[in-house]
Amino acid sequence: MNIINVKVESLLLLSNKKRITMKSQENHHRAIARLGRYKAVVLMALLPLVGCTPLASEPASIEAPAGQFSHTGTAPLVSHWWEAFPDLQLQSLEQTALAANPDLLATQARLAQAEALARKSGASLYPQLQAGVSNTSTEGDNSYSGSLAASYELDLWGGLQAASESARQSWLASREALDAAAITLTAEVADTWYELIEQSGQIKLLNEQQQTNRQMLELIELRFDRGMVQATDVLQQRQLIESSDALLANARAEQAALEHQLSALLGQSPTAPGIYFAEGDLIDLPSLPDTGLPAELVQHRPDVRQAFHELKAAEADIAIAVADRFPSLTLSASLTSTAGGLSGLFSDWVSVIAGELLGPVFDGGQRVAEVDRTNAAARAALHDYSSTVISALTEVEDALVREQQQRLRLQSLDRQLALTAEVVERTRYNYTKGVADYLDVLDALRTHQALQRDQLTARRTLLTYRIALHRALAGGWLADSLETTAVPSMIEIASL
Repeated sequence: MNIINVKVESLLLLSNKKRITMKSQENHHRAIARLGRYKAVVLMALLPLVGCTPLASEPASIEAPAGQFSHTGTAPLVSHWWEAFPDLQLQSLEQTALAANPDLLATQARLAQAEALARKSGASLYPQLQAGVSNTSTEGDNSYSGSLAASYELDLWGGLQAASESARQSWLASREALDAAAITLTAEVADTWYELIEQSGQIKLLNEQQQTNRQMLELIELRFDRGMVQATDVLQQRQLIESSDALLANARAEQAALEHQLSALLGQSPTAPGIYFAEGDLIDLPSLPDTGLPAELVQHRPDVRQAFHELKAAEADIAIAVADRFPSLTLSASLTSTAGGLSGLFSDWVSVIAGELLGPVFDGGQRVAEVDRTNAAARAALHDYSSTVISALTEVEDALVREQQQRLRLQSLDRQLALTAEVVERTRYNYTKGVADYLDVLDALRTHQALQRDQLTARRTLLTYRIALHRALAGGWLADSLETTAVPSMIEIASL
């Protein structure tokens, strides 16, 4: 099924408003480039006919993904997705991470850079004005001079406008990148937090199992003292206790590593004093959110929107490269004044008005190669966009299927635990009566205790899949909260 079809064409808008395809546009550019072989007078005569027609790109035509997701819920999606989890500790951790995580703060700084670059690029659409005053002293004679100069490059082929638009699209892509980074960060905080809770639960469970194992060891040693069992029964039970101690050591090491990881996500050093993460319990899974339609996901997911803006920036880059193959016209004007004193400096001005027409004659194919490069870059951006959309839909479907199957696995583990608990009780009773071998008791204990640990991990894994679903469905909010005004247009950016 063709999920997405994006058609990107770079067009030259002529004075008769006729739009042409990439191939015919290239032919048109080659025809106009041949004008360089004629005299400058002919070219100057043609310029008024061309006017200031912009060189624009055809807006991308996007076909929305069809179909619907395999499962959906009824709970509404919220912008701060973690608020759907009944966990006050998680809410506090997320707020801290969003305010202090250094990687997120660096992404915010890069957004500020992109915004400044957009304003800088937009400034080229306006005239430049410079003023200066100088003083020269020769053998006691002072001479003052003042100047006022203005220059303006006419955007004949739309290259300057395209450059401003490219910078604007890059800035918009940076906004979406910030939102994507924020969503990733909040998901990592939630995952790490529940992994930490799981490890705390594993340690508690292992201690409880150790207590049960030691009670069993006392029973076996008592029977051994009475000559009712062999020494191998005692040794095997002691080995079970030692293996549980090894599991405890691994769990404590993993707990410490997760605490360090969570500290780093919160922008804190793991060696800083006073850092303590309260132990908690794994929460019950909230209601399944309303996944909506695939077409809606494409519209609000930040990484998809980022890929779209990068595609639009690549389209604008094509227009920049094509415009660079045409002549440029710069108008300039200057006023100068020279006097022996400051009082007479502004009484007599000399004005100069000039126009400069520059056009490529021979560059060894450099500009043609740049057009080819930007076309290839636009095709790559197109495929990247398509890949991002497919990945987004895949992530939602994967999370939905995995959660559904994990629920079935948990139900099976619950039934297995009930059965193994009964097996442990019966084999232990038969062992005390001397009608069962100790290996049956040992095997039942190991199976039951392993299932207890697996059940705890499976509950945390179910939460991980729900976090992955929220991460896949989440829309952006952080960049909007940092802005005090609406997204400016290209001209508005230039005037900032």
